[in-house]
Amino acid sequence: MRFSELNLKPELVASLKALKLENATEVQEKAVPLLSTGADAIIRSKTGSGKTFAFLLPILQRMSPNRELQAIILAPTRELAQQTFLEVRKLDRNVRSVLIYGGVAIGPQEHMLREGAQIAIATPGRMLDLMQRRAIEFTNVQWVVLDEADRMLDMGFIDDVEKILRAVPKNRQTMLFSATLPDKIVELSSRYMNNPQTLMLQQDEITVKKIRQQVFGMDRRQKLDLLMEILKDAKTKKVIIFSNTKTWAEKLGEILWKRRFQVTSIHSGLSQNKRNRVIIDFNAGRYSILVATDVASRGLHIENVTHVINYDIPRNPKDYVHRIGRTGRAGKEGDAITFVTQEDEPLLRAVESEIKMFLDVQRVGGGIQERQPYEPSTHPSSPHQHREEVILRAHGDRSGDDWGLD
Repeated sequence: MRFSELNLKPELVASLKALKLENATEVQEKAVPLLSTGADAIIRSKTGSGKTFAFLLPILQRMSPNRELQAIILAPTRELAQQTFLEVRKLDRNVRSVLIYGGVAIGPQEHMLREGAQIAIATPGRMLDLMQRRAIEFTNVQWVVLDEADRMLDMGFIDDVEKILRAVPKNRQTMLFSATLPDKIVELSSRYMNNPQTLMLQQDEITVKKIRQQVFGMDRRQKLDLLMEILKDAKTKKVIIFSNTKTWAEKLGEILWKRRFQVTSIHSGLSQNKRNRVIIDFNAGRYSILVATDVASRGLHIENVTHVINYDIPRNPKDYVHRIGRTGRAGKEGDAITFVTQEDEPLLRAVESEIKMFLDVQRVGGGIQERQPYEPSTHPSSPHQHREEVILRAHGDRSGDDWGLD
């Protein structure tokens, strides 16, 4: 369906045309008419499906010119909030929007709100800070969007989200977008949404045909040597290497830089400006390797990644799906490589249960490690239960031996 058929204002259709967008994606085609009725809605749609425009278009279509806060969009990360802010600017430069997240001074954000921002795009933590300072007024809020609700759950933000939902007017329209719909998200919707319509589109899934998954079993001291071997392969052109902690991400980036690889790192310890610059430089080809924590697994626009390497197997099995989904996009093939040690066996089992696949483990030095296929019933689906496994089984805070440096 063409955007011109969605009963949008001519100004919005013109903005979309200027962006060379004439045909709506599936989520836009189905969600825009539904949300334009004012109904609350739960929409399951996979990452990269065009959901941002799916909720922005109905809001911008009906927003009044009054300089008062009318819409709140909650996002799990600063990067996703920033991308949504930029999308608003693309669609309507006359709308006054404010970007609200931590890691930067709060004063300018308060100033924008006082000056009459119409849309607030925020991470939950900084929104609560503004609420506690009585620096934000919700009286005229008509729309609330929960973007990537499942990730906000995984990151532990749901309590903060509930505090915000309790503070905004009850006669609002609430739109919940999520790549998956775990039970706790459904429970949240039952408490804070009014007879929501449900739109179940494709959820996040691994395109196995496009992503070659390999798992290598090794002693942790072998990790670094194997990584060097993989990175020296000519086929390894644009790589994201995932680590479970920001300390290790920073350290591995330093090690690779000293070995003359074109590498940069991203993690939550960087300022927002530095994080933005890292992604710009990586996309522009100034670096061929990005060492990252899960801050880069979702919500960032990263193109043409040929390889994803899990230097550390993720602690939450859902993150495995999002990590390897960074490659094999837009119909292209990709490679996902995961390093595991004997201590990682419970985490590997949890990943297999999540993706409903058995992954052969190739021993470093040759041969396939014999393992029993996963039993779905033995692996709880709750993220909190997976976290308990991690606490018991994952490596500690040691650095040298885990990096193969001792």
